[in-house]
Amino acid sequence: MYYFRSLLLALCATLCVSANAEEVTFNLVTENFPPYNMSVNDAEYEHRPEDITGLITDVVKQIFTKAKIGYTMKLRNWSYAYNYAQRKDFRGVFGTTLTDARKPLFKWVGPIASDGWVLYAKSGSSIKINSIEDAKKYKIGAYKGDVREQWLLSNGFETSSLDDDALNPKRLQNGQIDLWISGPVSGPYYAAKNGVTNIQPVFTVKETQLYLAVNKETPDEYVNKLNEALEKMRSSGELEKITARYR
Repeated sequence: MYYFRSLLLALCATLCVSANAEEVTFNLVTENFPPYNMSVNDAEYEHRPEDITGLITDVVKQIFTKAKIGYTMKLRNWSYAYNYAQRKDFRGVFGTTLTDARKPLFKWVGPIASDGWVLYAKSGSSIKINSIEDAKKYKIGAYKGDVREQWLLSNGFETSSLDDDALNPKRLQNGQIDLWISGPVSGPYYAAKNGVTNIQPVFTVKETQLYLAVNKETPDEYVNKLNEALEKMRSSGELEKITARYR
């Protein structure tokens, strides 16, 4: 009888641990960064996964579904999202550029998508950029808190940054800034959305990869499950199919 009771207690404990593992929920935050992440309702903030869409958002949703891990998802500004993810385990922020400075701050799932750093000028401008050093004599519009802005600031460039990158095409058009640093996809998207057609790329600084950055206190077993789910999507062609929808 004692042996049976001990066995039953051990079984219950195992089941409880398994149940708790299934009940884990990640709290995910992203930013308005079309077409990678954006509001279905064209709102500044969103509180539900179904109200958030975009290339990376769609991939992240599928990763969690395939890994059978629960999640919540909100849309906020970048500074809030980036700091929120660092404060507690089972939190994450996407899509995040992996840099040497950021690498030890998180655990990483990805890469999920490609991006880049492109300098835009007003069409017809006399500005010629042959190397990134040529840009140091110009005022560069940037997205506050973004990795591009951080890199420019740390390397001695003059920046004029805003919390809303979508406002920068108008500033470039109106001569408030000389150059604007954005992405190869997001740059044209923001310009078109604001009715700005007279800008042109003048220099590509670099190409980058975007990730889901997970709070570093999150157990490795969950991060590994998410990466395994992503790799299955990559090998099956599902990742490429999602990406193709936004090209």
